[in-house]
Amino acid sequence: MTAENTVRTTKGSVIYPQVARTLAKLGRDISLARRRRRIAAEDFAQQMGVSRATLHRLENGDPGISLNTLTMAMFVLGRLNAVSELADPTKDDVGMMLTRQEAPRRVQRVHAARPQPKTNETPSEPEADDNGYVGF
Repeated sequence: MTAENTVRTTKGSVIYPQVARTLAKLGRDISLARRRRRIAAEDFAQQMGVSRATLHRLENGDPGISLNTLTMAMFVLGRLNAVSELADPTKDDVGMMLTRQEAPRRVQRVHAARPQPKTNETPSEPEADDNGYVGF
């Protein structure tokens, strides 16, 4: 097994290679966005409310970084909407496909059964309440 395909762990959680690569790319992208905006690392970390070391871990793709740290970085970059759309069900193609597959091909009309009067009794009129109203 190559080093590329080994599964790592952090804080007791499994980190698959694809996940590690995605986190590393996310960290590089955040670093690039910060630098394009000409925000110093110390200032960026302060605006996020974290230490410079935590920002460094985020930008290096550390899988132990909290979701709040990532979200604050995106907020400072003006990209908070990107975080809110990560798992948006309207953009979940697989979920939408599964929903379509679960839909029945035909829907039958449900007929309400009418109560049949007993053969030896005649239907009686509904009784009115104290105010003279008839309920259903």
